Amino acid sequence: MEGDSSAHAHTAQVAAAIHPYVHYVHVRLKQKGASELLALTRSMVNRGVPLQQIAVNDRVDVAMLTSVGAIQLPANGLPVMDVKSILPEGTRCGVSVHSLEEAQAAEQAGADYVLYGHVYETHCKPGVTPQGLVQLERISRLLSIPVIAIGGIQPRHIHELYTAGASGIAVMSGIWEAESPVAAAMAYKRMADRVVHSL
Repeated sequence: MEGDSSAHAHTAQVAAAIHPYVHYVHVRLKQKGASELLALTRSMVNRGVPLQQIAVNDRVDVAMLTSVGAIQLPANGLPVMDVKSILPEGTRCGVSVHSLEEAQAAEQAGADYVLYGHVYETHCKPGVTPQGLVQLERISRLLSIPVIAIGGIQPRHIHELYTAGASGIAVMSGIWEAESPVAAAMAYKRMADRVVHSL
């Protein structure tokens, strides 16, 4: 693909392969600038990932330039109300939260959903104590917007997460670091579908 770096090409290729099995592909390049994020997002679209299935992390400018389906703000990011005032209608705005207070503040500010975690131990956050199921259940009960669980999630966790009130899950290393990301995404979807139908 013209303009793709090999890293972007591989990431975009994986995103294109897994998108049928997930609701969103979250685009995040924490150590890179906006131009890199824009290039990766466009590369994913060029490879067939629908815009409505892409969530861009933090960079409202990239989200606006590409008209993706969602923008994911960090807990200390731009104010939700300000961001939503400039987003195209239909673009969802989520906030990453780590406490009940942050979750309630995000809901009051107009967030469409919150990404809460990390629920389980994860090597993405070594040495940081996980938030656990009890806090997830409390937040899910007290919020009226969807609470998406993240952090160390394996397919076997899905039943207890949904039972605790999570509306969905977000997975990073469980898919991206798997020997077969497609097989991993399918396993998560299969389990989530089974759990949803049993609740």
